[in-house]
Amino acid sequence: MRDDYKLNGPVTKIEAEVEKEVARLLQVMAKHSKLTQSELANTALKRFIAHHKDFLPANEGGL
Repeated sequence: MRDDYKLNGPVTKIEAEVEKEVARLLQVMAKHSKLTQSELANTALKRFIAHHKDFLPANEGGL
């Protein structure tokens, strides 16, 4: 299951503002889990996208 968090394929940087507490907890989770913040955020975003396809235009396939 921990392999599900690894970044697969090409990566790119994004810039996003998040609530201060979200950033703090992400940092704590990364330290505790030994996963990077990028791995945790990427997995969280992929799960969000998978469950909210209604936010995508009809012609986008998603993940």
